[in-house]
Amino acid sequence: MDTYLLIKYLKCATTPEEEARVRAWLADDPDGSHAKQYSDAHFLYEGMLIHGSGSRSFKAEAKTAGPGFRKVILAVASAAAVVLMIAGAGLWSRNVTYDRLSARMETVYVPAGKSMQLTLEDGTELWLNSGTEIEYPAVFSRKSRNVILHGGEVMFDVTHDEDRPFRVETFASSITVLGTKFNVSADAGTGDFSAALLRGSVRVDNKLQDNESCILAPNELVRMKDGHLYMERFGDPDAIECWTSGLIDVTGISFDRLMRKFELAYDVQIIIDRDDVPQIRYTRGKVRVSDGIEHALDMLSLACDFEYDYDRQTSTVIIR
Repeated sequence: MDTYLLIKYLKCATTPEEEARVRAWLADDPDGSHAKQYSDAHFLYEGMLIHGSGSRSFKAEAKTAGPGFRKVILAVASAAAVVLMIAGAGLWSRNVTYDRLSARMETVYVPAGKSMQLTLEDGTELWLNSGTEIEYPAVFSRKSRNVILHGGEVMFDVTHDEDRPFRVETFASSITVLGTKFNVSADAGTGDFSAALLRGSVRVDNKLQDNESCILAPNELVRMKDGHLYMERFGDPDAIECWTSGLIDVTGISFDRLMRKFELAYDVQIIIDRDDVPQIRYTRGKVRVSDGIEHALDMLSLACDFEYDYDRQTSTVIIR
């Protein structure tokens, strides 16, 4: 990014198009270099302002000085004062810049039928599943790294930083990590919440119950049931993260929850028009999203007792 354009942005002198360009550039910062360049530009801008006022003061004092020795002393003192002012203001402006950017929240929503990968400014990688909404700052603060998962499913691969813990807030829990890989699924509408750990360690605090928390080890997951957290182990890590490769695991999940996953993955509406809910008899299996909803239902019907009608015009599936 052109430093001159960043200074124009700091002076509030950019056009709407230039402002949009700078904001998009700040939001897309995979390695933190954009935040550093912005901070450096802010440092330069503040230094220019202070140095400009300092220079005018120095010139006024020099004109009224008497003996040459007094002029030298004034010159040295004024120059030192300007340097100290710039250095002090630089540190202050850097902190102000980080605080301002860390307070500027960005929201990403992934519509049904889509998924995306996102890299935060600290290098943390996120995979966002269909129907996911997440909120995060353009730049993390100097003391913590906080994101808010409003709903959906996210795989986190968190960059280690001992001085700044990484926290994920959901409707049900607060998850704290230093550096690890884990999956979080949260749906406030249905009350479903789960977190599964693949690497490292995380602490899950229950927001719905005082003093209830658990620490997960690799290959452990926690679910919420009736407002309480319950831990269990899982044997197949690929079953947890396969959705990041465009697969849906159909093992160990109820039919109605699986239909909810299908709705989000294929951007369809599924209506279960029968008295009972089919039982899935698969002990292990996955379907590929790219093969389409009909292929997924055809494969599932081999292990379930149901039939379906699919209206392509309305994207509606009726389970019978």
